[in-house]
Amino acid sequence: MRTYHSNEIGNVVVLGHSGSGKTSVIEAMAYRAGITKRIGTVQDGNTLSDYSPEEIKRQTSIGLSVIPLEWNECKINILDTPGSFDFIGEVEAALKVAESALIVVPATEGISVGTKQAMHKAHDKAKMIYISGLDYPNAAYKQKLEELKMTYGKAIAPIQVPIMEGNKMLGYVNVAKMEGRYFEGEQTHPCPIPDNMWDEITPIKNMIDEAVANTNDDLLEKYINEEPFTKEEISWALRQGVMNHTLIPVLCGTNQIGIQIVLNSMVAFFSAAGDMVNSMVVKNEETGEDDLIGFDESLPTSLFIFKTIADPFVGRISLFKVCTGAVHTGMSLYNVNKKEVEKVNKLYIMKGKELIETDTLNAGDIGALSKLTYTQTNDTLCTLDYRVVYEPITFSHPYFGKAIKPVGKANEEKIANALTKLLEEDPTLIFENNPETKQQCLYGIGDIHIETVVAKLKERFKIDVALDDIIIPYRETIRGSVTHRYKYKKQSGGHGQYGDVEITFEPLNDYSVPFVFEEKVFGGAVPRAYFPAVEKGLVEATKTGVLAGYPTLGIKATLMDGSYHSVDSSEMAFKTATIMCFKEAIPKAKPVLLEPFVTLHVYVDEEYTGDIMGHFNKKRARVMGSDILEDGMLKITAEAPQAEVMNYAVDLRSMTQGQGFFEMEFLGYEFAPEIVTNRIIEEHKN
Repeated sequence: MRTYHSNEIGNVVVLGHSGSGKTSVIEAMAYRAGITKRIGTVQDGNTLSDYSPEEIKRQTSIGLSVIPLEWNECKINILDTPGSFDFIGEVEAALKVAESALIVVPATEGISVGTKQAMHKAHDKAKMIYISGLDYPNAAYKQKLEELKMTYGKAIAPIQVPIMEGNKMLGYVNVAKMEGRYFEGEQTHPCPIPDNMWDEITPIKNMIDEAVANTNDDLLEKYINEEPFTKEEISWALRQGVMNHTLIPVLCGTNQIGIQIVLNSMVAFFSAAGDMVNSMVVKNEETGEDDLIGFDESLPTSLFIFKTIADPFVGRISLFKVCTGAVHTGMSLYNVNKKEVEKVNKLYIMKGKELIETDTLNAGDIGALSKLTYTQTNDTLCTLDYRVVYEPITFSHPYFGKAIKPVGKANEEKIANALTKLLEEDPTLIFENNPETKQQCLYGIGDIHIETVVAKLKERFKIDVALDDIIIPYRETIRGSVTHRYKYKKQSGGHGQYGDVEITFEPLNDYSVPFVFEEKVFGGAVPRAYFPAVEKGLVEATKTGVLAGYPTLGIKATLMDGSYHSVDSSEMAFKTATIMCFKEAIPKAKPVLLEPFVTLHVYVDEEYTGDIMGHFNKKRARVMGSDILEDGMLKITAEAPQAEVMNYAVDLRSMTQGQGFFEMEFLGYEFAPEIVTNRIIEEHKN
């Protein structure tokens, strides 16, 4: 593969519902472009982009992969992405570096959730839609096209209409050029437009002409005067409409037939990386100001790391996009984020799992580096004389958590290193040790996401782990007031132990602190020197409540009185007296259980409002309000017990067919109802 320049390179992300046929379409593209000698299938597990053991096993994409194609003297970097919402981070990374999007839509009736998600995610990208699967028995091309028009309006521009015979696609009519083409083997040949198709084609042609007319005043005047547009004018106008995001061409075919026109259309309608429309704002570290730059080869070198792969054999592989200049083997580049210098020892082009060595990659291109010491996803590498920082990818935050426990002593020692590598690879994972519950907690986007992590630990690192529910951090407090006295006296030869305290415990109604300590001792009954010992005793005592052993919050403890012994009193004695006083007093002060509450911000289509509200009612949640956002989405804010929404990521996906998403933040603690309290106490006893 030769070295391409920024005006010859395009980066296209392929989006769509899981099972829509994205990987199959990409496989056919790769075959048509000549980079593979056979068309692999998902079922056989031999496709270029789905190569990991977990992808082959599940027969679905779970990771981002790059397939570079050469077509019509251009290089198209195809970015294959998972359709499952659990792997949204892979899609977010691909969207960061792609200028355009191809959305694969199955030919069956109805607009799938995946199609809606893809259109939403790629709202700021030039787009094309490919209706695939016209050879399926339940294909309904006309209905699908009408549904797309109804949902997305005049932007939908079907420039290709299939010529069908039953479920077999014999060819197509290019409506933009008003030319018919028949398939003969892997080639197409001109043919007359079938007479029975004019009623279908004419309104589509009128729609394209109207879209062309709206691109500039000269073409509008021709349209008004009913002058026909030339093929060149139509092609130019369609390209402008696609690049301006006002037109979305619609193509059609099967997983193998109709692929050539998709490739031709990408080159014809999508912008090259070096086009000015793809300019971006970067922060200049030298001036502290923002610069507007394009993918310009004349500028000094800079590149952005958008994906990290933890390969067990090669080591860390960093996928990048060259933003300015060119990157060469042997260069030294400065990591602006880490303030470290990295050496480009070997430079690669990635083709699925295959690393192909190269010497140079120019601005706009995508490549890979191996064994970088400091560099991670979202880092910027550049020359020392051109220090810029590119805006990082905003990855979705993981809220679905499970406790993870290594099976066997050997796995306990290996798991930390393995998880570190997987966290580098996937920014939508969070791992943390909970010192209170002694659990190792792993958070991901959903249950499938966590399951794949477990599978990767097994496959890559030979580590077996078990999953368990995360323990909810309940707390305890009091609702009543009590004054209690405790005398700690112990004689064991020599110096004894003597500490005598009288403490009033009352509700503080502030659950941000375990306790507040005050003293109201008169007449030196307890010397001031022992006040810190009393406070230390409270620190120790509040770590374990009397109901279910959870730490206590929101207690005001006032030292009222006591006594001391000139010889036997000590800090330890007063600390012990305080602890015992606490344990005896709190059961008399109406102890109650506190449960943690969280605030949920849920973003859904309005049609799911009823389901969301009904689900909140079942989960003891309080709906605080709702707002309609600019993009038509509905934002619902609610407060709910944390224990009730631990699986909300899965529940929301089920209720909204994967369309909804949410944010969660800790709110505070509230009194737990009696039924919850009794259950927790009973669990503690057992």
